[in-house]
Amino acid sequence: MSTKKRGHNEDSIYKDGDRWRGAISIGYGPNGERIRKKVSGKTRPEVVEKIRKIREGIAKGLPVPDDKITVGAFLDRWLSTLPGHIADSTLDDYEDTVRLHLKPGLGRHKLTALTVAHVDALWQAKRAKYKPNSVRIMRAVLRKALGQAEREGLVARNVAALSMPPRLNTDEGRTLTVDQAHKLLDEVAEHRMGTLVLLALVFGLRRGEALGLMWSGFDPEARTLRVAHAVKRIKNRTPGAERKTKLVITELKTRKSRRTLCLTPELVDALKRHRAAHNAERLQA
Repeated sequence: MSTKKRGHNEDSIYKDGDRWRGAISIGYGPNGERIRKKVSGKTRPEVVEKIRKIREGIAKGLPVPDDKITVGAFLDRWLSTLPGHIADSTLDDYEDTVRLHLKPGLGRHKLTALTVAHVDALWQAKRAKYKPNSVRIMRAVLRKALGQAEREGLVARNVAALSMPPRLNTDEGRTLTVDQAHKLLDEVAEHRMGTLVLLALVFGLRRGEALGLMWSGFDPEARTLRVAHAVKRIKNRTPGAERKTKLVITELKTRKSRRTLCLTPELVDALKRHRAAHNAERLQA
């Protein structure tokens, strides 16, 4: 009886107890040693099919899927690639979303085994405790992360993009009445931040935008004020820092958010008085 010896680069398929196992050569590592990808299945045809799909992917230039990496491990790896590519405040938000919501709910699943049903179940659980917009943000972060996994060939499809998006309710905004606005302005009239409150109230500025206003953006002759920066609180990533957070001034992201405000003569006078008081404080300091 003769036997045929398996070639150097051929696949090996064998039975191990009640399981069938296979191995395929996928190239060589930096040290010159051959790298083999192992698969297993209940039947021999199942293992043959897995090896066939791996060979097809290699022929198309796709990376060999890692069926051991978990969603949690991949999310950590994805976050580590983001510094320098996105704003620090955005990175803080992504890290909090991953740590508080995505890893506890999905982190233990294998990345290649994550399904739309798994993701939909998480959104269903979150909707019971959080507002729809919060769930929308969770879905957006997971969708962005799995988009990277899809580009790398680690997953065949982005299950977050296929999951059911939350229905957002358009709540009516709340504003001060005229009487309440007058009362607020009377209370802060003599306060050093009174002009800031006045501008925020008149133009509907966000707190960060109001705090990011600069004298270089104020043109009393043209009666305009440029809104181009915002003050944000972000995590302090400096090693050994005593404070966990720090304040930074950043440029507003979008062209729409960067705008020029037209001032009334009364607002110009208020800003001039505020600048005089500000200069006096600087001299005293």
